[in-house]
Amino acid sequence: MSIPAKNHQRWVEVVTGKKTFDLKFLAVKIMLGRVIRSLSADPSPANIQSAIDHLHSIYEKNESNPAVKDDLKTIFG
Repeated sequence: MSIPAKNHQRWVEVVTGKKTFDLKFLAVKIMLGRVIRSLSADPSPANIQSAIDHLHSIYEKNESNPAVKDDLKTIFG
């Protein structure tokens, strides 16, 4: 599965914590814990986009990792 575009609505749901998923890639799990707390304090569009950019970048850099592939299937189906 290729990584969906940054404008896919599911990215917003992931970084804001509106939807939770059982993710396997540890770096993303740690990052999301921080990001969700941060965005709950300041959910501005700029902060949400920055979080999406960061998350998307992590997945791009590790695209061949089996845990990343599992996470993408879990999030995007």
